[in-house]
Amino acid sequence: MHTLNTDLNTDNVIVLDPEGNLSLSLVKDAYEKFGIQVQHRSKASMKHNKYIINIPLKDNQLHPGSKQFERLKWCLENTLTQTFKLKAYFNIVTGQSVDIEWPSQVKKVTKIDIEPQFETLTDIHIPSFESINHSLNGQPAEDWDRHVMNALEWIGLAYIRSNRIKAKTTKAVDPFISVYKAPAPYLDSQTGTLIKWKGLLPTPFIHNVMTMIRKLMVPDIINHWTSLTVYGYRDSPYTWKGKEHYAYLNSENDYTFLMMPEHQTAYTLQFYGSHHSNV
Repeated sequence: MHTLNTDLNTDNVIVLDPEGNLSLSLVKDAYEKFGIQVQHRSKASMKHNKYIINIPLKDNQLHPGSKQFERLKWCLENTLTQTFKLKAYFNIVTGQSVDIEWPSQVKKVTKIDIEPQFETLTDIHIPSFESINHSLNGQPAEDWDRHVMNALEWIGLAYIRSNRIKAKTTKAVDPFISVYKAPAPYLDSQTGTLIKWKGLLPTPFIHNVMTMIRKLMVPDIINHWTSLTVYGYRDSPYTWKGKEHYAYLNSENDYTFLMMPEHQTAYTLQFYGSHHSNV
């Protein structure tokens, strides 16, 4: 569950993760009224005047009737009275569709189906990414990092259907604006398929997409390479490994899988913000 249209640096943000951890990222005024104290504040939280309250809802001591439960319930009902717009998903192991029973306080509920959007990209320079491949038992080439960044840049441009990767453009791009050139060598094919899903996607859903991609590689339906990129919410209080998140400093919390069936190799590429390691 994740609040929508809330800015991490200036608004109250609420997140409930799949492990049952409730995170309340509150601005100073809301925190002082809330009634539950932050156990620990990082230097970055102090600098940005943020207060992040973490509540493990699966804790054995947090049950109806317990002091902790009743305190949390009272605070949510009496001090955090702001109305939020949220997205949520419910996942069960049976795979059957189940309607969620929402509390009476919820004003409006809209069910959103996760549907793919297909698009064919034509007349584009598709790199082979041969310069990235290397033996996992050895060291990569000295300029390997540069080739990886070039690959990520091309994949990002493909996702936004940029004219920069077009093999033929009807209008020349002003060199002052862009001198971009797709990394060579190119594949013979100039046609690719772009598939998108939008929304708050469950982790098992992403895992299933990865499984389907791997199955398509076995019969050579995908015979050169494919990538799967997941863009995380920019306004989540936490990102990689429980690191606190600050939208104007280190809002990147994305990752890409680049799979190359010809070489039976795959690479996982994570995006970190410039201040991530220091938070």
